[in-house]
Amino acid sequence: MKNKSYQEIKESYFSFINRVKNKGILFRDVAFWLVFFLVLYVIFLFKVSTTNFRGGTMFFTIYSLVIFIYILSRFFLSHFHRSIEHDESYQPSITFVVPAKNEEDNIAETVRRFVHVNYPKDRIEIIAINDGSTDNTHGEMLKIQKEVKGTIPMTVVNWKINRGKRDGMAEGVKRAKHDIVIFIDSDSFIEPDCVKHLVKYFSNPRIGAVSGHTDVFNRETNLLTQMQATRYYIAFSIYKAAESVFGNVTCCPGCCSAYRRSYLLEFLDPWLNQTFLGSKCTFGDDRSLTNFIIQKYEAVYSPEAKAYTVVPHTIGKYIKQQQRWKKSWVRETIIASAFMWRKNIFAAISYYAYVFLAITSPIVFIRAMLWHPYLTGIFPLAYLTGLFLMLLLHGIYYRTQVGPRAWLLSVLTFWFYTVMLMWQLPWAMFTIRDSRWGTR
Repeated sequence: MKNKSYQEIKESYFSFINRVKNKGILFRDVAFWLVFFLVLYVIFLFKVSTTNFRGGTMFFTIYSLVIFIYILSRFFLSHFHRSIEHDESYQPSITFVVPAKNEEDNIAETVRRFVHVNYPKDRIEIIAINDGSTDNTHGEMLKIQKEVKGTIPMTVVNWKINRGKRDGMAEGVKRAKHDIVIFIDSDSFIEPDCVKHLVKYFSNPRIGAVSGHTDVFNRETNLLTQMQATRYYIAFSIYKAAESVFGNVTCCPGCCSAYRRSYLLEFLDPWLNQTFLGSKCTFGDDRSLTNFIIQKYEAVYSPEAKAYTVVPHTIGKYIKQQQRWKKSWVRETIIASAFMWRKNIFAAISYYAYVFLAITSPIVFIRAMLWHPYLTGIFPLAYLTGLFLMLLLHGIYYRTQVGPRAWLLSVLTFWFYTVMLMWQLPWAMFTIRDSRWGTR
């Protein structure tokens, strides 16, 4: 074989560099990924060095290893999540369904965004349900109905008495005339390409639901909304992407998700009239609806289907929202645990691992932060260091994907969510039969 000259080697090298640059891979991002994997390695060494299989520490050792493997698997699997190409010839008809209560400030803009989507307008309809609002939500619906008249047909349903979001969603499904139902919260706003990136997955008949990617609309309001923005981004781009690899997204959120209407009709009434421990289910409608879907079909995540939602900007409303979400998580986790074992083996293992971690984390926290220091007089440096390093992974990932903007805030965000809000889970279990919405 003829030896290459220095000039040929040089040209080949710079050709490779240019190809890398043309693909948008920046060397500073590669450096951050190196740091990312270095932190992983440090966590691994740290876990191994603090592992002790003797006596009563077996349980806590297992917890430590499971949480490390679980978080690592989320990052690993999300890397292999792939979107499908949009087929211009596949254009199923769609129905936007928007239930609303006391959303006079946002409902008009929510609906107005539908008019500007990059999708054939003759294949779109809008159904808005005013669910017993005590403000001018109904008036705003009627105003926007006149505004979109002649562009997209819009139906306004006006209920004088509040029936609940689940009833509003079900009413929209029953009235819908089209193939795909897209649920949008009344304080959420979609981007023009959102629809085409949602519906493209339905070309596969196994797909029953698609979750869009939602970011925080009011991010800049205060520190709390900024923290939620980082958590939203990571929750979708890592955790939903990882679940989507197996077609097993466990919650297609109400802020922006699409469903095949014919599949919804198979279980609409059981879902609408769902009860748990003798009480009618009035919240957690999105997680419950996803549960019904994935028992028979698949649910996936579309990162290009972008939307924005208004999040709570006060700590009181945020805590109440999270408490409601925790209660729905408890209920639907119990239900899903009965059938998840029939899904893909890797999806099932990761699901049950997450359930184990969520339930045992308060126990581990008490032992690490209170009980063990009380018995030994040793500061819980090992526990806090391991927790910080795993939270740092999220911050590094956020930095590589979004940029330097408040990336360290994601560490604070997940610390707050992990340590402060973990106590809501036991309380959610204790108050599971309380069906009040909490933030309305």
